[in-house]
Amino acid sequence: MIGVMSASGQLGVGVVGHLLRNGVAPTGLAALTRDPAKLGHFADLGVQVRPADYTDCASLSQAFRDVDSLVLIPTKSPVVRRIQEHANALEAARQAGVRRIILLSISAARPDSRSIVAPFYLYAESATRLSGMDWLILRMGLYLDPLVDWAPELAATGQLPYPVERGRVAYVVRDDVARAAAAAALSPGTRGEVLELTGPAAISMTELAADLSTATGREIRFQAVGEEAFLNICLQGGEPPLISQILISLYRAVDAGEFARATDHIERLTGTPARGALDYLTDVLSNISHTTRSTSA
Repeated sequence: MIGVMSASGQLGVGVVGHLLRNGVAPTGLAALTRDPAKLGHFADLGVQVRPADYTDCASLSQAFRDVDSLVLIPTKSPVVRRIQEHANALEAARQAGVRRIILLSISAARPDSRSIVAPFYLYAESATRLSGMDWLILRMGLYLDPLVDWAPELAATGQLPYPVERGRVAYVVRDDVARAAAAAALSPGTRGEVLELTGPAAISMTELAADLSTATGREIRFQAVGEEAFLNICLQGGEPPLISQILISLYRAVDAGEFARATDHIERLTGTPARGALDYLTDVLSNISHTTRSTSA
């Protein structure tokens, strides 16, 4: 049986969906979440939707029963809390007889990272390697997806504001990460490796703005801004303070080159290349130009 932790989050839903599309029998799949009510659509298909809370060891032990391969997607809790959550998950997995852990990490998991969440991922990777179970670590690049919600505002203002001076990013699409994680869960021979899930090429912020311009039909230029200005943009956009600080630190890591490596590991796992920024943005934003003109008319 394959288990997916944090299965009600956007990435978790994607992983479960790809496992089903790849032929996994619903009864051989455990979708693990703090809120089973959110996964009623999977339960209706026969997926075993089980309550599981990273902070509740007893719930984890029950949730992991009969699971052979476990996909661990960390929460967005503060770093110190995440460390305990991961320790709980590994201990419960050992007790339940889980054979293999597939950990979702980030490209900036390095000792000298400028990201404030990197220490957690360093710990999580190390603890997973030392757990006594087979393991596979999937390091994710930065998601391209959040730009979709932001695109109408970017098209209206004509600016892409980021606290970056020179960094490049091999942006990745969340669905590509999900299908790679699903493929990894279905490949028991893939273990003892650290793979980088990225887009096909690293691009600058100026190039990203050009791709957004092409996708929306509106001229958008990159505008380097200070961290305080970017913090205000995040807060005004509804991001919680903690998430806003994490985002700022991730773009410090961008400037340090921590997200610039592009790999073919998604294609290696799935047989299909990762989508590039222009391809993805053009596909999902082709109606933005019409929408913004209609709104302003």
